[in-house]
Amino acid sequence: MKPIRIKPMLVRSAILLAVLLTLMQAKADDTESVRTARLVPLTAEAYAGSSVNVVAGAQPLYTDSVHQYAAFYNTDAKLVLAKRRLGEDDWDRSVTPFSGNVKDAHNSISLIVDGEGYLHLAWDHHNNPLNYAVSEQPGSLSLKRASMLDNRQSSVTYPQFLRLPSGDLLLSYRDGGSGKGNLVLNRYHIKTGQWQRVQNNLISGEGERSAYWDLTVDSQGGLHLAWTWRETPDVASNHDLLYAYSPDGGQTWQNSAAKPYKLPITAQTAEVAAAVAQKTNLMNPPRVATDRLGKPYMVSYWSPAEGEPPAFHLVYQSDNGWTTLKGPAAGENFTLAGWGTKRPPISRASLLIEYDWDKSWAHIIYRDDTAGGRVIIATANDLTQPEWHKRFLTHQSVGAWEPNNDPAQWARLKQAHLLVQNVRQLDGDDSRGAGSAGAPIDVLMFKPDWESHQAREAAGDTAEVKRQEPKPIDPSQVSELALRVADWQWANMPDGWHFHPQGWGVCPLYIGMLDMDPYLPQGQLQARLTQRGRELDFAPRDNNPFDADDYCVSQAWIRLYQDSGDKAMLTPSQKWLDNILQNPPSHSLDWGYGHSRHRWSWSDSLFMGPMAWVLMWETTGDDKYLDFMNREWWATTARLYRSEIGLYFRDESYLDVREQNGKTVHWSRGTSWVIAGLAQVLEHLPQDYPDYPRYKALFQEMSAAFLAAQQDDGLWRPGLLDPDTHNARETSGSGFIAFGFASGINQGLLPAETYLPAVQKTWAALSDSVLENGKLTQVQPVGAGPHGFDPNNAAPFASGALLMLASELMELSETDADLPM
Repeated sequence: MKPIRIKPMLVRSAILLAVLLTLMQAKADDTESVRTARLVPLTAEAYAGSSVNVVAGAQPLYTDSVHQYAAFYNTDAKLVLAKRRLGEDDWDRSVTPFSGNVKDAHNSISLIVDGEGYLHLAWDHHNNPLNYAVSEQPGSLSLKRASMLDNRQSSVTYPQFLRLPSGDLLLSYRDGGSGKGNLVLNRYHIKTGQWQRVQNNLISGEGERSAYWDLTVDSQGGLHLAWTWRETPDVASNHDLLYAYSPDGGQTWQNSAAKPYKLPITAQTAEVAAAVAQKTNLMNPPRVATDRLGKPYMVSYWSPAEGEPPAFHLVYQSDNGWTTLKGPAAGENFTLAGWGTKRPPISRASLLIEYDWDKSWAHIIYRDDTAGGRVIIATANDLTQPEWHKRFLTHQSVGAWEPNNDPAQWARLKQAHLLVQNVRQLDGDDSRGAGSAGAPIDVLMFKPDWESHQAREAAGDTAEVKRQEPKPIDPSQVSELALRVADWQWANMPDGWHFHPQGWGVCPLYIGMLDMDPYLPQGQLQARLTQRGRELDFAPRDNNPFDADDYCVSQAWIRLYQDSGDKAMLTPSQKWLDNILQNPPSHSLDWGYGHSRHRWSWSDSLFMGPMAWVLMWETTGDDKYLDFMNREWWATTARLYRSEIGLYFRDESYLDVREQNGKTVHWSRGTSWVIAGLAQVLEHLPQDYPDYPRYKALFQEMSAAFLAAQQDDGLWRPGLLDPDTHNARETSGSGFIAFGFASGINQGLLPAETYLPAVQKTWAALSDSVLENGKLTQVQPVGAGPHGFDPNNAAPFASGALLMLASELMELSETDADLPM
């Protein structure tokens, strides 16, 4: 055998390449990974010879109510539909009779669900007649081909669906070829089941150019349209970022200064948000998103100066007009030019705008070949002084992947859900695929605010944990500590929205004061509360007539009435509940909409709301109050409770989120509200009530799950199933849980030999957390999920939980002398 000879130049090139790859990997490894991003498998094999399943601008994922739908092409080019329930990782899949030209990435899939639950799909379009199908039934994966309108649908490209707040749909698409196409807009009316042409030619290229656009709808139904112009089929002729807005579903359009457009919009009339010249590597189209106030934001990439690598730019409306912020740059320079689907070293971006009451911040998601081909999220937390912080969302390369975000997941639940597949894409060649081998498709799931919660864990109490052993409880110590806590809290009531004197934040304190008052001399706690009630006219909080947080306080007022018979204590709450009965909310329990809190769509509400209805039934004898409570309780439970876990999710935004250890997320206080509310309902519900066994079984199932999650120090951590991550000692949730246990023992629902030791450990730990002056510390502040906090924090609801627990301990000491209190 002759020796193999390698040319020195090839050896040097190979060494140089190896060094370059090592440096690139080292650079990539400097970027941290998102700890809570996860991949949920959709299918083991789908077509991967082009980016047709995962190209930017497609919409293959859409969430409606409690289900998420997905669409993709398999290796036989057949269109496949899939469906799963939120919180579950298994998909139901159905291969449809429809297929597409998968070699051409233009022929992607756009999927949406209308307000009646019917799926609508458009697929396989690159200057060809419209392919459109609708599900045979709401939520069904069985499709039937459907017609839309009779004209301007013979040369369709880039179909994009949107859902309006009414449940109606919009479909935009290009009519005509690249460089000479017009933008058409149709509307589907769910009441009639018919499509209507809204605009024959919204943006006209006048036969000389075409618009590459993106369209989004804000929370109020306003439409925001962003686009680039392209003069020829060559991508190098892209230029400018432009903008238009419609307040009425696309009938009329205006610029950002509210000046009406004469339609169609043309190059001469279009508002330029960012002037970008041709041949500057501008990618089409821009992505557009909005913040809480409906303010538009756009993102695309281009080279900021000759010779510089393309960089993403965020373009948005500030007080000074359109503002452009430079974002992350590509890891290597390249030229964007030519026809057909391109394969640049960075992908286009998905744009997510996150916000609170006083500011907005931006996330862009993209792929960079120089970072190992992984998916990156870059975040600018302060747009006035932007610094882009990059993190990896995947550990492996995704090839020529581009992002396509589930718009409903972000709009409702502030989660980024994207199809992810490692695909190949030939540069500029839409006639041939890069092989027919398939590759798995996953759904990448990430909740940015959950990641920020993780960053706050360091703020929690990391002091050495004191192991608690069960030991007898002295009733005199219980009453002394309870009074000390009540006195301190009453003298130190916090201000602010959450601690309004008629609000939910103080309601547990009022309840705990009434519970504990019989065990203290002189009835001083009830007297204080009665005086406070008179000052407030014994009324619920005048804020939202349906929000359980705003009538939680009715529990205290009704109980005062039951003791005194003073109608002034009852009438405001009865009028409040009667108004709800006369005007019952017709909305679904879907979390994330403006009306979400009109029903009990979050776990805390099962403490805030139900007992007011039970007490009103108990007071009046009118079954309508109990019937309402019972119906709403089980509706909420069907949404948020998982029997196999034994715990509630705080709300639907946590169904698909996982802890760092891979377990589901259950916030201690969020779900402890439920067991405390449930214990009270069971105490007042007749045992012959038809659903009493269901409540009892639920209570016992939850109690077992809580018992398994208790820590050695007697407390529960903010994240019940991941105490290693959430290591802060927390007293408010612990107090409510232990109250539930003690109440269950007193009611004969839980065996004392199993649950009393847990209660004893919790009481010892709570006692250790009370300062000499009566301040109960180690309280997580108002929030919506587990995170770290200042261990010196206190709150009225935590003090209330302690008082409620103390009252059960006092009852236990009086009614069962054989127990080792």
